[in-house]
Amino acid sequence: MDSKIVLNVAKEDGRSRLKESYHNAPYKLTHYGAANLTDHLEMIIMSASPGIMDTDHLHIDVHVKEEAQLKLFTQSFNKLHPMKTGASQHTDVQVASGGILHYIPHPVTPFKDSIFKATNHIHLAEDAVLMWGDIISVGRIYMKEAFEFDRLHTQTKIFRSGKLAFIDNQLLQPKKQPIQKMLFFEGYTHQATFIFSAVFAQELKNELDEILTVEYNDISYGFTRASSDVIILRALGSDGELLYDFLQMLGQLCWDFTMHKLSESKAAEVIENEGAESSSVVVETVLAESIATEIVTGAVAAKKKRTASPLKKRVVKSKTEEGLKYA
Repeated sequence: MDSKIVLNVAKEDGRSRLKESYHNAPYKLTHYGAANLTDHLEMIIMSASPGIMDTDHLHIDVHVKEEAQLKLFTQSFNKLHPMKTGASQHTDVQVASGGILHYIPHPVTPFKDSIFKATNHIHLAEDAVLMWGDIISVGRIYMKEAFEFDRLHTQTKIFRSGKLAFIDNQLLQPKKQPIQKMLFFEGYTHQATFIFSAVFAQELKNELDEILTVEYNDISYGFTRASSDVIILRALGSDGELLYDFLQMLGQLCWDFTMHKLSESKAAEVIENEGAESSSVVVETVLAESIATEIVTGAVAAKKKRTASPLKKRVVKSKTEEGLKYA
């Protein structure tokens, strides 16, 4: 079955609004909660199908226009059923100047003999911001189908101002590769990838160097700056929900950091337009309101000592079975 999802978001009257959408069976695109609850737009992709079947092809087209902000969610795990030919998913993303896209879908679970290829082409304007994630499972573990899928190929390309800035290409073939061993899954059952792309990526990297210093019994991770404007994090774990929560936490952290950078930018504009002396009170008010908002939402627990950044947050592992908790 050929399916398509189209989503266009634009800023209007100070809020990001849904301007155009299209979907066909078995998918549905709807608001995630109240439509006007936040200034940014939150949408969720839902499906009436039990998963992706053989010969299924899905095309997703997302356009975030100038200064619009979108958080895109999924409903549940993406199940890949047994196949003979294979299925595919292609995602085209356009984020215009000042736009922000946050998309972290649920894990992909390949059943025995499944064949799947997912390609993502993401085009960013010079000052656009991207938070992107994906999680791959090795299969239905409790059905004894771990590493029993045939082929899983994922490819993500990020273009900034028309030039290729980053490419992530993974081809997993358990019947031909030792993916249970070193440099692959190394005994874990899930792999997560998180990508943050922005012109201020290095500033975020500096924050992450201090924030992500905790070691977990259930998650092994590492992160690096892949290019001047891209930060990538890889994580291995044995619980899909736990990794999903981990990426969501990272995504929210990056979202708050981006909002803080926007507040700084607006404050700088005030200084430039009205003069530093007359605008000092206004600047302090803008930053204070930004910090207060983030604290109220639970995103920030402590300030970074060397600057006034509101991002500093300690992430701790719960001693219970509830998974990750952060303050």
